[in-house]
Order: sequence, then structure tokens, then C-alpha cells
Amino acid sequence: MVMNLWQQANKYLVGGVNSPVRAFGPVGGNPVFIAKAKGSKVWDVEGQQYIDYVGSWGALIAGHAHPKIIAAASAALKKGSSFGAPTEAETELAQEICQAFPSIQKVRLVSSGTEAVMGAINVARVYSGRKQVITFKGCYHGWILSADTNKKILPYNDLEAVSKVIKKEHKQIGAIIVEPVAGNMGVKAPKPEFLKGLRRLADRFKIVLIFDEIITGFRIAYGGAQEYFGIKADLTCLGKVIGGGFPIAAYGGKKEVMDLVAPKGSVYQAGTLSGNPVAVAAGLATLKILSSKGVYVKLEERTKELCLGMKKPFSQIGSMFSFVFGSENEFRRFFWKLLRQGIYFAPSASEANFISLAHSDRDIKETIKKGGAL
Repeated sequence: MVMNLWQQANKYLVGGVNSPVRAFGPVGGNPVFIAKAKGSKVWDVEGQQYIDYVGSWGALIAGHAHPKIIAAASAALKKGSSFGAPTEAETELAQEICQAFPSIQKVRLVSSGTEAVMGAINVARVYSGRKQVITFKGCYHGWILSADTNKKILPYNDLEAVSKVIKKEHKQIGAIIVEPVAGNMGVKAPKPEFLKGLRRLADRFKIVLIFDEIITGFRIAYGGAQEYFGIKADLTCLGKVIGGGFPIAAYGGKKEVMDLVAPKGSVYQAGTLSGNPVAVAAGLATLKILSSKGVYVKLEERTKELCLGMKKPFSQIGSMFSFVFGSENEFRRFFWKLLRQGIYFAPSASEANFISLAHSDRDIKETIKKGGAL
């Protein structure tokens, strides 16, 4: 059945998928076709159950089909799926974001992480009056920045390299964008002085510092990496968790920067489904769940228990984690052996895995039992 579905998908979809990593490309073999999900589990079209550590790539921090999130989204849907006009709930979500991130004074809601990054970079370039953007190898900021030729890619965690480039070329550099915790070369934490150093350089040379917190925002702490590390960005990109599994993202920051965005300013950015009422309702319900006392301590402790129990080199920040493999073949053996036993990790060693509030002690113990000896 799966083979037939994969053949049909390849006939009508580019590469058989709507996002490349879903194809299990470097892993080899047919991808899993998901039929339904609940809590920490997903089921494929053949009825096989998996403990899911992908969680829609980190979006489902409360787990699949959380009753409160589904109820909020369903109630909103009954009133209409999209209006293309302002709603009260949009402001409520924006207010919640601003309260969680002191560096954010104003927000623009959009529909995807790529759109959030594009909006942030556009307004940063206008605010600074300079076109060039510093990015870092291994950090992913959506497909649009991958195609941007007016950028300079530097090594992640190498503050000296950044300093040298900025001192030499600061008159052309308008923005620095970074994943404060890299999540697309495995999980990689910043060195103690890296983020602080970027903040100092940005201040000294009047460069806009953008934190891409699409993954880390509301994930490693309620206030994201900025709360976790005690550093403020000028602009912040958010996504994933703020929609509770629905397509929504945002960018925001200092009032004087964000006021350059239309209709207040001249930087035009628009979207038919921006602030979609169903996604906003799901996001608000998710953030209410996450605001409960002890949530992030529980997530971090459970993640550490899993990582230590697997007895493999690992990297972990909060509830995001990855394992370290000596070779691609080693990763393939690990991935497929566990997948066949009902444990669903990310199908690429470069991607992060995630613990949700739905993962139970039993889930962790079962995963360790099946994977700890690999």
C-alpha cells in the first residue's frame, strides 16, 4: 500500500512531497504516510503506531490533537475560516508575544517561517540603509534566504570571524540573522560569548540583530532563547509553537523598526491568510497551556532522561535534541531499526528532534529499551 501511495505521490507531487526532508532523502526507503495522530503517537496508513519525536518539526509542543487546542480551533472555525480583515484575537496573540519577549514591541503576523524571515530582513535593510546580511553556515532561515545573493555566510559560533568581516565591511552590512540555537545541523548550542558578542557588534556598528526563533520561540523557554540566554534581539522571527500545529508565524521587534512596515511605513508586506482566525485561536490555546508553572522544567527533564538513556553522544537544549553519529551509514541503521520498532525520529541527522508534553514516562522507557543498545 505504501509503495503505491509513494508512486502516486511522485506522479503528481515534486519528488513525492511538499517539503524535501519528508522524502527521507539521505536515509533511503519510502517515507511514512501518516493517517492520524494523538498525543505522542502517530499512525501510518497501514495502522502501524509510532512514538513521534518529530512533532511536526517542533510545532506540536503540547502533542498531537490536544483537546484544548482542537476545541479552540473548532470553535473559531465554526465562525468562519478566514476573513481577510482584523479580528480581536489577532491583537490578543500579538499582546501575548510582546509580553513573552520584552524585545518585541510590535508584531506582524504572517503564515510561514520563511515569510517571517523575509519580512524581518526587508525591514532591517530599510532601517539600516544597507543591503548585505550576515548569516551562518548550518542555520536555516527558510528557502527565500537560501536564494538571496546579497548575504555573507560565516561559521556558526565563530565570533572572531564575524568581528573581522564587520570591521572591514560594516558600511554594507545591514543585518545579522542567526538561529540562537542551531537546529538544522543537529542541535548546536551557542558558545557562551557568541550571542553576547553579536549583540555588542550590532550595537557598535548599528546593525540590526535578528534572532530566528522559529524553532526556539516558546520551545526552550516561554520567552524563547532570549529568555534562556538573557539577550535581546532587535527583530525576532517566530513560528511553529505559536500556531499549535496550524500555519502561522510572526516577526516583530522595536517599535521604530516595525513602524517602517506598511501601512504605517513604506516596507510593503501583505498576506491573504495572515492572522488566520483558526490558527490564531490554536496559538492562543497553546500559549495558555505553556504558561502553566513547571511546564519547561518538565519538558527539559524528560528530554534529558531520554538522551542519557539512549547512551549515545547527544546535544540538548530544553526539549530539543539530536544524537551524534560517526557516519551516514550509522545514522541510517539507527533510524530504520527504530522506525521498524515504532519509534519515529527525524529522518535526517541534521534535523532536531522534540519532546512534547504528551510524551509519557512509558514512552521514554520504551524508546530507551528499543534504542539504548544501538
